[in-house]
Amino acid sequence: MENQKRIVDGPSFGYSLFVMSAVFFSIMYPALRWGAKINALFLIGWAVAILLCIPVGATYRELEAGLIVNCSKAIVPAMIVLCVGALVGTWNAAGTVPVIISLGVRSISPQFFLPTAFLLCVITTLITGTSWGTFGTAGLALAGIGVSLNIDPVVTAGAVCGGSFFGDTISPLSDSPNIAAAVSGVNLFTGIRHQAKVTIPSALICMALYFFAGFQYRGGGTDNSLIRTVVSCIDENFKTGMASFLPMLFVIVLLVFKMPSIPAILGGGIFGGVVAYLYQGVCPADIISYFWNGYRIDTGVAFVDTLLNRGGITSMTNTAIMFFFAFGLFGILNAAGIVDAFVKPIVNRLHSKLSLVAATVLMSVLGTLVGASMNFAYAFAGNIMAPVYEARGLEKENLMRALGVGCTAMTVLIPWSLSAVVASEFLGVTTTQLIPYNFFVFVTPAVLLLRTWSGSDTKWTSETMGITPHSDK
Repeated sequence: MENQKRIVDGPSFGYSLFVMSAVFFSIMYPALRWGAKINALFLIGWAVAILLCIPVGATYRELEAGLIVNCSKAIVPAMIVLCVGALVGTWNAAGTVPVIISLGVRSISPQFFLPTAFLLCVITTLITGTSWGTFGTAGLALAGIGVSLNIDPVVTAGAVCGGSFFGDTISPLSDSPNIAAAVSGVNLFTGIRHQAKVTIPSALICMALYFFAGFQYRGGGTDNSLIRTVVSCIDENFKTGMASFLPMLFVIVLLVFKMPSIPAILGGGIFGGVVAYLYQGVCPADIISYFWNGYRIDTGVAFVDTLLNRGGITSMTNTAIMFFFAFGLFGILNAAGIVDAFVKPIVNRLHSKLSLVAATVLMSVLGTLVGASMNFAYAFAGNIMAPVYEARGLEKENLMRALGVGCTAMTVLIPWSLSAVVASEFLGVTTTQLIPYNFFVFVTPAVLLLRTWSGSDTKWTSETMGITPHSDK
């Protein structure tokens, strides 16, 4: 009888807190203490979760079923990121990414370097769909150029990170909005349009802030040797005519006509290979290799080679696997009622749309804190908050937007997050130095909360919450 009662009542808040803490400790301690791979540690997290969930009355078959059902949600975003890897490889071969870098560095001056760096990273991430790829291409180039312009590397890193995460938040090629749409249960492009109402004003404010911050660099000494090296090396190894932009335009046209993400991105990667063959003269065997293993070139200039040797399906396999591990873990916890028991006392205290949005952002940051990955944070916060939005009759676009702010824009607030570590490695600063001049991480949540508080959104269904559009005031 006691066991039956435990099953009916579900786990207590205290026990759910214990289980989640134990699972997160089993993942994070080896990662932080010994530098173990997060992906492998998720399997340990699965084992810990299963062992601790069985005592609350859940059977292994039930936990396995929850794992499988939740893992199925990761198939589409995993396929997308693999296609993105292929696209980056062929776009480098087609000259698309190199020409973007070349055009950017030709027009930079010390006074306007910071807003230019921010904007260039915005464009690069929007086109490629990857903030990490932007760190390793435009970001790496801008870090070196900033040094030659006597710009503080910490300030440069902030502008690069802000611009990269802006693009990562709203680019349909990025895994971030795709996974946000998946866990929120909304159409990708509908969610992106709603997200843009916050991120675009935030980006404009950041551009203004970087513009004023750049005044201190007026009249500074400039060494143009690095810029000349990058430009000349790209000019020597690639044809830089308008044909290099055709793969980018091809994908944009497909997305404008609402082509689904997977065929649009995959088609863009294949078309990039066609342009590489017809325009750049790359042989088909090399194109196929770039498609799978990423682009490879030896220009004789190590710095430029580092900029361009990117992409490939294999470069995205860890990210794709992370989707399945993160979703699967929460499938186990959901099946045992652990997540519900943890969330219910918190949700019961949310009585306005402002508190709900703020809680979603904080839950997203918590997901990054314990999982070190924005993908994990999306799965964590999304699986927790999605039922709350549904139960209260709220449009899921608002969930997707809050997840984008908390999981992507604010990810660098966690120094051990994967994105922060990757950015610091490429940009030559510590993870904590990424924060002070990354205006986007502070402006975006402020704009989100202000917009929510003002009642200016039209995507709220407030009757079920018993609130009016301006009740937060």
